[in-house]
Amino acid sequence: MNKKLNITYNKNKKIIGNLHVNEKSKDLIILCHGYKDTKDLHVYKKISELLQDRYNVYRFNFTDNTEPNLFEEVDNITVITEYFSKKYKEIIIIGASIGGLSTILNLVSNSRINKTIFVNPFIFFFKRVAWRFRKILISMLLFYPFIKSTRNNLNFYFKFLKPQLITIPSLLIVAENDDKVDSSHGKTFYNQLSSKQKKLIVDENIDHGLTKEVYIETVVNYIIEWLK
Repeated sequence: MNKKLNITYNKNKKIIGNLHVNEKSKDLIILCHGYKDTKDLHVYKKISELLQDRYNVYRFNFTDNTEPNLFEEVDNITVITEYFSKKYKEIIIIGASIGGLSTILNLVSNSRINKTIFVNPFIFFFKRVAWRFRKILISMLLFYPFIKSTRNNLNFYFKFLKPQLITIPSLLIVAENDDKVDSSHGKTFYNQLSSKQKKLIVDENIDHGLTKEVYIETVVNYIIEWLK
């Protein structure tokens, strides 16, 4: 069963989401999308449908849809995990692309998440990314002294990016030939993690956005096998 489930974020905004229900499972997977994506992109819907055979899955839209805001995305994740914390035995979070960065920044202070999974995460501002992402990063650095939102984003990033404080079980799935976010992001992050239960999968076939059905199925199989 797939039902719409919106969660109040503040008096002006709601987190718009869909809950894929598996009545036999006591666990919940939260799926965080990438830059300028939405929960209704085919890849996120398909991942949710495939995982629903074993788990409950919540896919949602971040509320910062007009202007990227790392603090707000991190706060969205906190609100969602608080909402579901008493309903499920275990909460697992999947962060894709820049959704992986928001997940990492959230983990520093969120004790409600039991396991975490990253799919082609964007993490480090100074590691190689595709030109369209690099333009954004360059502009952020150039306008740092002049634009408050840019300054707040960067300050928040540097304050809470602390992989060494992450100790929960973690899975990283990285495309070796990712043409948008270099695989060094995931590999470096894996080495910095303090988790005693961590696994890195480097796949030579999948791409950044999992644009083929076989790529989606491959990643979902990795996730299911690891969670077992």
